Amino acid sequence: MFKLIKSVFLTLLFIVGITFSMENTELLVLHYFGYETPPIRLYLLILLSVFFGVLLAGVGFMIDQRSFKKTVRQKDQEIESLEREARTSQERGRAVLAPGENG
Repeated sequence: MFKLIKSVFLTLLFIVGITFSMENTELLVLHYFGYETPPIRLYLLILLSVFFGVLLAGVGFMIDQRSFKKTVRQKDQEIESLEREARTSQERGRAVLAPGENG
């Protein structure tokens, strides 16, 4: 069911994108501090902006993912260290109790 909803949504999004592109074909020239861009179609400018945003979001996600993996690795090392310490403490406790039990 989820795949069907996803397919319908993507199809509708594609249709909206095509109709948007067909309706917004005006040429724009952007001005910024005395610089001008060559004439570019409005729909192309918007699609490039969306693509650039998706690209930046992906890079941000990859940076967060890397940071998360580093944190998980540090926590795993801390857990292993604490488990070793707990085993050592248990062994010492058994060694202390063992001679008293025999006596």
